[in-house]
Amino acid sequence: MNSDRMSARAVGARRHRAHRTETAPWDDPATLRRLSPNRRARRAISDSAPPPLDLRLAPAAVGAWAGAFWAIGLGGEQPWLPAAVGAAGAMLAAIPLGVAGARFRPPRHRHDPRPGANAPDGSAIGSVSASLLVLVLAVAAVLAATAAGSWARSRDPLTLAAAQERTVILTGTVTRTPRATATARWTTVLTTLAVDTVDGAPSRLTATVLGDADWLKVPMGAPVRVQARLRPADPGGAEAAIIATNATMTTTGPATGVLGTVASLRDGLITAVGPEPARTKPGSGTRMTWPPGARALVPGVALGDDHALPTEVREDMRTVSMTHLTAVSGEHVAIVLGLALTGLGILPRWARAGVGALVLAGLVVLVRPDGSVLRAATMGAVMLLGVAAGRRSASLPALCTGVIVLLLVDPWQARDYGFALSVLATAGILLGAAPLTAALSRRLPRPLAAGLALPVVAQLACAPVLVLLRPSVGIWSVAANVLAAPPVPVATVCGILAALVAPWWPQAAAVIAWPATASCAWLALVARVCARLPGAALAWPGQLGGALLLAGIEAAAIAALYRRGRRRAHTPGRRGRL
Repeated sequence: MNSDRMSARAVGARRHRAHRTETAPWDDPATLRRLSPNRRARRAISDSAPPPLDLRLAPAAVGAWAGAFWAIGLGGEQPWLPAAVGAAGAMLAAIPLGVAGARFRPPRHRHDPRPGANAPDGSAIGSVSASLLVLVLAVAAVLAATAAGSWARSRDPLTLAAAQERTVILTGTVTRTPRATATARWTTVLTTLAVDTVDGAPSRLTATVLGDADWLKVPMGAPVRVQARLRPADPGGAEAAIIATNATMTTTGPATGVLGTVASLRDGLITAVGPEPARTKPGSGTRMTWPPGARALVPGVALGDDHALPTEVREDMRTVSMTHLTAVSGEHVAIVLGLALTGLGILPRWARAGVGALVLAGLVVLVRPDGSVLRAATMGAVMLLGVAAGRRSASLPALCTGVIVLLLVDPWQARDYGFALSVLATAGILLGAAPLTAALSRRLPRPLAAGLALPVVAQLACAPVLVLLRPSVGIWSVAANVLAAPPVPVATVCGILAALVAPWWPQAAAVIAWPATASCAWLALVARVCARLPGAALAWPGQLGGALLLAGIEAAAIAALYRRGRRRAHTPGRRGRL
């Protein structure tokens, strides 16, 4: 009897061990050592599973953008009427969606029997009606803001005079540093005029100036008096009229106010950097210290002031898609706010957020609040709110919120190329930088992979829009941006510091500006070399068809790479080698 019991126990123990081996192989030490991944594999596994993306506000941002793009392009005697009707229709559609969203009761815990409690990640599924309600409300708000703005513009004296193409007398302020564009026949000076009065009647709109060389002598912020025959601007443009070269202009005073201060700071930076040396003939014994355009590039990279950039350097940067370096955007805001918040790390959260807000406001004033600057400033403001609250800000919801808010404030940004490129580049980095960095880090060091991923995803996101501006694609654009990325923070910080120090201590400003000039010399050299390589500018179909074709090719390539990565990850022979 005892022997039977002992044999039965032995059989049961063997069955239990077999059951444990089948159900829990990780309990075996040998199996655990054999299957345990190394540090590199753990890093790859963690990189292959990024945190989930919060895209709840993305449809609302896209819908608001599309609504503003359509509404600002309306013409006729009452361009505001279709937008107002669209806003009213969207509000009517929001009523049933609001009722359905109010009736929805989401699950409160994972044991809740209602739908949504058994989500794979343990979270509850939100209401589709609520998501549609946010989309409809965003579209309605943007259409209402556009209708109000169109109604005010249609009754402005500047719009009425431009529609009649009358000769009028304008008074206003130059809001952009005049920049010359030379052709084979003549030279045209481009600038913007904030109109105060039209034949004595007050106006609140702006006009584009296509003037002669006399405008080059007018500093930004200077009041002027102009007699010109106006022409209407294209529908959808931020400016309401065009002032041609036959205008008579008189400066009525010195540059004053905020724009005058900004102009003086920019002039101080230009003085600290020094003028561009004249070109010399080979063998003359005179050697240039910096490459052509290096000194003029410093105000462009630091402050977005590229009016003095030589045409040759401008074309080289345009060929290799480096013009974003002279447009102040999220990169500048991230650099400046990052340094400011790091230096204030010992202060309380609310104090750091307050000082950061002052720094952000000063940066916006210093570089002029255009589309990309306002978008970047909105993102920075959301980040500062997260710092004050002690919470990490979600980047994608912040971007979507910034797009909606900026379109509410100024719907005419919907057709601005700078605004579009800024938003697309930021979205591309937020969506694609982490997966591409994880993929490249399997073959490259982590810092090098991250530095390569950022310009790649930004270039892919902006390429379809760049084709609309210049119908060509370049195979060296990514390489040029990768080589240009390291010195950009140095040029930005040193350039801004030199501009702020120049009014009080010009000698110190010249010393501070030297690293910025050296960094911009590298940028100019990279643009020059890469723009002259074979394949730097390949012809591509223009207009909307070319943009859609390039976007489709990029989407197909990304989908193919994604499927290939999933097949490699699910291949049994490769799991052990991760």
